[in-house]
Amino acid sequence: MVSNPVRNMETQYLYNVASESQLDELLAGQQAGIGGLWRQWSLVPRLTTGLTGVLWQSWPDRRNPVQPIAVISREEDVRRLCGRYAQLRSDLSPLTAWCHLLTPEFFEPFMSSDTLAQMPNLGGLQAAWTGLVVAEATLLAEKPIASIRMPACLATQTFAIARTRALWNRPQLEEIIRRFESANRLCRSESSAQKGEFRTGKVRSALQPIWASLAAVPAETIPRVGIELLPLITSLRALQKARSEKDKDEARLLAIPLLESVPEADAFMDLADLAPEMRLRVFDRLVDGLTKSDAEHGSRRRNGLALLAGYLSTVAAGNFPSLSLAESNAHRWPEITAWAYVVGGIGEQVVWTSSFDGLGRLIAREMMRPLRLDEAPMCDFAFDEAAVLVDWKLSDPLVRLRVKQARIMTVALFPGVNISIPVADSLSQDTLKVEPTGSRQQAEPKVAAGSKQDVLSTIAEAIWPYLRVRVEDFVEGLQDSGGAQSGRAKRKAKDQAQLPLNNQKK
Repeated sequence: MVSNPVRNMETQYLYNVASESQLDELLAGQQAGIGGLWRQWSLVPRLTTGLTGVLWQSWPDRRNPVQPIAVISREEDVRRLCGRYAQLRSDLSPLTAWCHLLTPEFFEPFMSSDTLAQMPNLGGLQAAWTGLVVAEATLLAEKPIASIRMPACLATQTFAIARTRALWNRPQLEEIIRRFESANRLCRSESSAQKGEFRTGKVRSALQPIWASLAAVPAETIPRVGIELLPLITSLRALQKARSEKDKDEARLLAIPLLESVPEADAFMDLADLAPEMRLRVFDRLVDGLTKSDAEHGSRRRNGLALLAGYLSTVAAGNFPSLSLAESNAHRWPEITAWAYVVGGIGEQVVWTSSFDGLGRLIAREMMRPLRLDEAPMCDFAFDEAAVLVDWKLSDPLVRLRVKQARIMTVALFPGVNISIPVADSLSQDTLKVEPTGSRQQAEPKVAAGSKQDVLSTIAEAIWPYLRVRVEDFVEGLQDSGGAQSGRAKRKAKDQAQLPLNNQKK
C-alpha cells in the first residue's frame, strides 16, 4: 500500500500551556513541552500566573520549524508578555504583527468549535451597518460619496463597533468606543488628532443612539438599554419584519412605536397615499421639531424625530430615495443622514452590489470576513501590545512598534477587529524635522503649517530617496566624455522624462 505524500505533509495544529522558557523556544520555532491536538485542548489545564497558552502548527516530518499562530495570555499578564519580548527578544516584537494574541475569554469560542475560524454574524443587518459606516465617513469628511475612499471607512468608529459586534458578543459598546479613541490617541500626533475635533465630536455624539439601537435589534429578548432607546429598537424590528414579509404598510409599522413621544408620526399612518409635496411638508415639520428639541439631546422625542426624518428622506420622492433632504440638513442634524443610510439597508440581504459608488461591497466584505487563527494577523499590531510598547519619552514614541506603513496603520482593537488610523500628518512632520541640514534650515524661510508650499515640500522630501540615484547617475553621465558615455547620458535623460511625476503634471 502506497501512502499519500500530500496527506503525510498535512499541517498539524497543537496546543499546550508553556512556561516562559518553553514559550521562548516555541516563539523561536523550536518545539518545546508536550503539545496536544487542538481538538483536545479542553483537557489542558487553565492558565495561571507565569503560564501562557500557545497554539502552533507543526509538520509531521519535523523538518520545518514549528510556528506559533496564537498566544493566549491572561489580561493581567499581557503587559509583562509584550514588554518582555520587546526588551529581551526584540527581533520577535511586536508579537501581534505575526501572531494572534488573545485572552482566555476570546479564545473560549474556539475551544468549543471544530474549526480555527470565528464566523461573523450581524443578524442580517450587515447592509444597515454598511450604510452607517458610509454615513459616518461622509459626515466627517463633509464630502460626497464619490470622494470617499476605503481607508476612511475603515477608520470610522461605526466600522469598529460593527466588526466587533459581528465577531464577539462580550465587549460592551462603551469598551469598544474607549479602545477606539485610545488607539487613535496612541498612534496619531496631537496636532493631527485635534483636526476637526469639534465636528468629529458632534457627529459621533449624534451616532451613539443609532449604534446602541442597531446593535440591540437582533436580540430576541428585551435589550438592556436606556428607556429612551426602546421605541427606536421596536421601530427598527418592525421595519425589518415588514420588509422581510414585503409588507407595503412598512411606514405605519415603523411609526407606531414612536407615536407616544412624536405626535408628528401620525402622518406616517397614511404616508403611502401622500403626494411628494405633502411628504416634504411632513419632513419640514419633523426638522422643525428637531430644532425646538435641540436642548433635549438624547431624548426619546429627538431620537424619534431623527429616525422618522431619515426614513422620509428615503421615500419622499414617491418611494424613491431623496437623500438631498438629509444632506441639506447634515451639518446641523447629522443623525438624519445617518438614519437615512441605516433604514435604507434594513432588510437588504444582498451586499455585493455597487451601492455607495462601490464602497458598500468592500465594507461588507471586511465587516463579515471570518477570523481564522491559522492565517496570519492582518494588522500592523494589536492595541493591547501598542499600549505597552508606545513610549512618549522617546523622540519617536512608536519606534518599538516598527511601523512600516507610510500613511495608514492597521490596528487590531480586538482579535480580528482591524481599524485604519491615518498617520500621514505625524510622519510627514517627523520627516521634515530630521532631513534638512543645519545650513539648509537657516536658508529656508519658515512656512505656515498646512500651506501649499508646506505640502509641496512634504511631497519633495518623500520622493527624493527614489529620485536621488537616478539624478546622480544622470549628472555623472553628463560629466563623462566619449560617445558611449554621451549616449548613456541621453538614455538617462529619456528615462527621467518617463517618471510618474512627469505624468502628474499634465
